[in-house]
Amino acid sequence: MEDLVLLIAVVMLFIGVFVFKRLWLGALVAVLIVVLSKLFLVPFTTDLYFNLADSVLITFELGILIFGAYLFYNILTSQNHFKTFTEVIGGFSSKLSIVLILCWFLCAFMEGVVGFGIPAMLIAPLMMAVGFRPLTSIILPLANITAVTFGALATPFKIGLGIINVEETITSTIFLNIFPALLMPFVLAILYSQTEQVKINWKQEWKMILGAGVCFVIPYVLVGLYIIEFPSVMAGAFGLILFLFFFVPKQDLPSIRFWWNTFYPYIVFIAILLLAKFLVSNYTWQIHEKLKFISFFQPGLVFVITALLVLTLIQKGNFGQVLTQEAKNTVFKIKKSLFTIFLLVALANVIKTDLTIFTTHLFESANQQVLFFYYSLMGSMGSFITGSSTMSNLLLVNAVKASVSEPAYIPLSFALLHMGSSIGNAISFQNIIMVKSVIDAPITEGEIIKRNIFVVLFYMISIQMIRILFFNL
Repeated sequence: MEDLVLLIAVVMLFIGVFVFKRLWLGALVAVLIVVLSKLFLVPFTTDLYFNLADSVLITFELGILIFGAYLFYNILTSQNHFKTFTEVIGGFSSKLSIVLILCWFLCAFMEGVVGFGIPAMLIAPLMMAVGFRPLTSIILPLANITAVTFGALATPFKIGLGIINVEETITSTIFLNIFPALLMPFVLAILYSQTEQVKINWKQEWKMILGAGVCFVIPYVLVGLYIIEFPSVMAGAFGLILFLFFFVPKQDLPSIRFWWNTFYPYIVFIAILLLAKFLVSNYTWQIHEKLKFISFFQPGLVFVITALLVLTLIQKGNFGQVLTQEAKNTVFKIKKSLFTIFLLVALANVIKTDLTIFTTHLFESANQQVLFFYYSLMGSMGSFITGSSTMSNLLLVNAVKASVSEPAYIPLSFALLHMGSSIGNAISFQNIIMVKSVIDAPITEGEIIKRNIFVVLFYMISIQMIRILFFNL
């Protein structure tokens, strides 16, 4: 019965998105179906109430994050912070190089440091400021799933899989990523050409595009073999330096002062974020023993603090008036997004047990060769529903471990699960809603998923080909 209800709920979610083009409607119907089934069709437990209460707490934390990120951006734009950036970057001889700088390298750096949907929320407005279309500005940052593998200082490994040091699962993940990472800049270029409706001179641009992949992969691999926390961070930071030095025309390169003037608010944000993570991340508060712990470390509050500091620096007068106006604008813009996110979080919470049981049953009925494919597929479905590779790994890791026929297969199985969990972020409803909340444009979730499903398929096929060819499994 639970499996049937789960299937119906997921179908209704997709109908809401692709038929009625209303994500909130599909999510609402799906939640009601699951909740009513648990109230009237199966033995009742109070877990349902705690799952819904947890959903409120999670939405509250995400609400702080969205409010802070949007307020941060609104304050910067209200002070014309991106005017020079727009003029200089817009004058680059190749807009494709801008795509790679922002959506490949900077997005990877931010993903490596903070994760949790924040990088796309920061990059998308920058894309808009440079002159890209809203659809391009949303899709391309979401498509950078390579960096998610070691996002948020490897939190999906450390919390999701319980891996804190470099071991075979880590090296397997890196090896699975080399080929798709080299080609991901080409995938971004294809998406860019489609959404911007421009033709790319592949004969002229292929060296730069391949160079972006090489510049990313070198630090990604070298660092990942020794330190679990920093592969994405270093691939984004040092990869960008290599890319600018070797593949961007010298006449396009702005001065170091230009980069500092543009990105110092982001550097301040990251510095405060790391300081806050060090000082308060171990402190939590729990309302009830069956409810989630609320961390004192809230990136959304760091956004707010950074926004206030930046406004103090650049606004000589009317500080209170600007802050009040932008705060009101922010609340007005994010109301509907928060309601939708609550429904998605509630759906993920009320089906998580059923999803684990369904996954366990699915794994039990398959041989090991098929399971290797299932692991990445279910990982992507987990992050698609929960909006988090960490949560996806937590939900599925025990089912994967129990299904492995040989202990020697466990590292590769965990790596495939984790790869799938990372891949699903490109089409996660929750991530899409969070990015859309900072982009004022009438773009449906279905349209974004239809574009980024190309990325998901590319990555899924790539890692399975590598698994077959090089792991002999």
